[in-house]
Amino acid sequence: MTTAALAQALGPTFVRLSQPGEDRPVLGLEIVEASDPARAERGDLVVAVGVRTDDEALALVEASSEAAGLILRRPWADVARVRERCADLALPLLVWSEDATWTAALAALRSAVEVVPGTPEHGRTDHVFSDLFEMADTISAILDAPVTIEDATSRVLAYSHGQTDVDAARMSTIVGRRVPREMRDHFRSLGVFKRLAHSDEPFLVPAGANDVRARYVVPVRAGGEWLGSIWAVVDGPATEDRLRRLPAATELVALSLLRLRAQTELHHHVQLDQVRRVLRGSTTDQPRWLDDGPWHVAALEGPADLGADARRELWLSLCLRHGWRQPLVADLDSAVYAILRGQRGAGSQPWLADLVRARGQKGSGTRMVVGSEAITVGQVEQSRTDAAELLALPVGATPEPVICFDAQWPAIVLSRAVRGQVDRPLASPLADLLKTPGHAKTDWPATLEAVIDHWGEPQKAARGLGVHPNTIRYRLARLAELCPVNLDDPRERLALRLEIARLRQT
Repeated sequence: MTTAALAQALGPTFVRLSQPGEDRPVLGLEIVEASDPARAERGDLVVAVGVRTDDEALALVEASSEAAGLILRRPWADVARVRERCADLALPLLVWSEDATWTAALAALRSAVEVVPGTPEHGRTDHVFSDLFEMADTISAILDAPVTIEDATSRVLAYSHGQTDVDAARMSTIVGRRVPREMRDHFRSLGVFKRLAHSDEPFLVPAGANDVRARYVVPVRAGGEWLGSIWAVVDGPATEDRLRRLPAATELVALSLLRLRAQTELHHHVQLDQVRRVLRGSTTDQPRWLDDGPWHVAALEGPADLGADARRELWLSLCLRHGWRQPLVADLDSAVYAILRGQRGAGSQPWLADLVRARGQKGSGTRMVVGSEAITVGQVEQSRTDAAELLALPVGATPEPVICFDAQWPAIVLSRAVRGQVDRPLASPLADLLKTPGHAKTDWPATLEAVIDHWGEPQKAARGLGVHPNTIRYRLARLAELCPVNLDDPRERLALRLEIARLRQT
């Protein structure tokens, strides 16, 4: 869903498209404080809070340059400099409706963003969240206290209405849709999460520093499994009468969490199947969920003691934890692959390479092998095949934690030669050069053959071609500009000689 489509779907009751920009897909919400405008990632719909000056609004625009869109309140959305800079960046600018309450608008945005069109659960997830919000209001009435309902990762799923200003911790939790890190650390130090994971009984968490009020915490379980929790801001222990009414409400929350998990799992499997289809080359049409290319496919290795399913889930978890909201990660033929796009930000090749290197420093045995560039969706399969072949090479030949096909094609050529497979097509730099229009006037294969056969003797190479030695020198200088090969490397020279022989046969 694009920013413009989202604004149209919600209607002017909540938000309006003030200034169109590029059609950028919305993958998630990001609440950004004006006092600390961290750079937004691609796919973020940035919701600005706490804007007090034109300069702060402009700083948010700069930080959101690659985001899916920026939402401001008036008068900041009407500032000429803000609108001009958004136009320069092609950044869609939205404005909050003046009649919409903060909590209602955020709830509507969240509901619209988190429902994934085109999947079997489309239209149902919305009902689950509505049920959870109703349950939060019901439990709030039972306990006479503001309530949030959270999953097992402290992600806020629903909250009771009309009592958002109880304390700063609750407000941050609602606005950010997740318990702030400092609050999670505070509750963890009190043993709250350990108790939640092993207990069925509600318990009271005492008040803490920075005006954090006491919380009554109710574990939500089903079949002995911890699904989430209910948090109520209270002044003291609940009465016995109120506690007697809690189990029935908690059971309904558990049922909703089970439904939500089932639908999430269904969406997960649908997305896995869609990513696998692209990796297999089963489709040449670009799916709506896939950003524009070019793309690279990375094969992800490690830990070695895990099966393909477990490794896939591990990499999915790692990518999600580090900010890739919709990781295009799937297992195929006992290997785990990721479809990467872009030069920066979550989901790009440099981003995942940094993550793999950081894991490698901890001795986890992880490795990332990146296939050739895919310009079209139909070429994604070749990128995956290249990554798989490079991954299968002996680790001693490519010991680095991050390996790119473009830099390792000689190892592929030599490996194929040893296995007697030199006739297989290969996306080598030389093959790419020969496909480039405008370079047919130079017989590059013959030039390289002569140079390699008479290495270090340009005059002999020139005589073999019937040209002046300066022509050889010129061609080699031109080759260095057009084709990323290192003729000083004997392995690359041998690989080039074999590649020329293959190309002559095709």
